[in-house]
Amino acid sequence: MSDEDDDAPAVPVAKARRLSVGRKAVVTRLWRAAQRQLDAHEARLDDMPKSAAASETEAKALAVLARTVRELVALDAASPGREDKSSDELSPAAGLRHVAELRKELARRLDVIAAGGSPAGPETLDGNRNA
Repeated sequence: MSDEDDDAPAVPVAKARRLSVGRKAVVTRLWRAAQRQLDAHEARLDDMPKSAAASETEAKALAVLARTVRELVALDAASPGREDKSSDELSPAAGLRHVAELRKELARRLDVIAAGGSPAGPETLDGNRNA
């Protein structure tokens, strides 16, 4: 370095702009990720070999997914400003019931597949069949 470099005025470095991601946006992204994982698991269940090892692996993965959904329901319920929510959203208790129903449906499908059948067909998280 030369002496000329030392005498040069310092150029201010632009501060890194931090993205402000709200809690609601993060929870929404997590819900979408959980839905994609559920769809992927359902696709794997359709193509899964009838071995018990594969069923156990899928059951563990689905248990983790169910726990994630339960935690998302809790996060969603704990978010600030929930007092003004619209009436079509699930209450925390309804959300937990929804998770319990999802678990039961997943267990039923695994039992059917383990018994050598195929699941009844694709359903959405709200229990309605896709047409």
